[in-house]
Amino acid sequence: METRKPAVIALGMFDGVHIGHQELLGTAASLADALDAACCVYTFENHPAELLGRRVELLTGAEERRALLSMFGADEVYMERFDETIMHLSPEAFVRRLCGAWHVRGVVAGFNYTFGDRGAGTSDTLRALGKELGFSVMIVPKVSVDGEPVSSSRIRSLLQTGDVRMAARLLGRAYAVSGMVCPNRQNGRKIGFPTANLLPEPGRALPRHGVYVTEAIMDAGTFRGVTNIGANPTVHGDRVTIETHLLGFSGELYGKHLEVRFLERIRGEHTFASLSELKTQIREDANAAARYGKE
Repeated sequence: METRKPAVIALGMFDGVHIGHQELLGTAASLADALDAACCVYTFENHPAELLGRRVELLTGAEERRALLSMFGADEVYMERFDETIMHLSPEAFVRRLCGAWHVRGVVAGFNYTFGDRGAGTSDTLRALGKELGFSVMIVPKVSVDGEPVSSSRIRSLLQTGDVRMAARLLGRAYAVSGMVCPNRQNGRKIGFPTANLLPEPGRALPRHGVYVTEAIMDAGTFRGVTNIGANPTVHGDRVTIETHLLGFSGELYGKHLEVRFLERIRGEHTFASLSELKTQIREDANAAARYGKE
């Protein structure tokens, strides 16, 4: 990292950029204003747990996370790959590395942030190093919803149960996935319910398999949708897809960018005895999606 301008550094993984992260970013931005410095985020492209052999499904891809961090107050976002070298830095070496990259006037971190080899560095370590090296330290207390701390892992657990409404409360927005619409077997079109199909990004957290009320965002506008996540067992699907029927839309979507926001779970994924039964159920799902928010 090359030498940079005076900065207040916000530290964390920031996966999902949830309301706790947003509180931290607001604190960092306010401190940066007070210290006449840029508000900079230092984070990692990959989750540190990967190097410990743990698989973590992420709530946001790197570029989506970068955009959200900027939207919530970061003047600059510096991401690098977490590797063996960074993993084995002592807490002091980790902080001195930041000080070599920026003229650090302040550091902001969450109440449970750890850093350095084996997570040896804590908020107390950070305060001591700040006093030694001449920068301010602010530790942001936990943000709670319904008596429990907001965290990325809590949001992942909610998605695994299909509780996208509570996940949205913790994120401060509906959980969303996006990508380019790709061809599939066109089974929906054959029964009168054409779908826009997205292939999930590898390593991305998805809501529990099932059918959801969604909002679909694309260049042509915003449409209410009914979205199935799963392998389509009725038509013997062999891979997980995200298939969205857009209410009130007609046109070609292949190759276009689509963002799907999950609003409410309707039901689980079922195997139907015939395409006729499937068609009847999809019609009921579409009607439920159309009524959502009006009852």
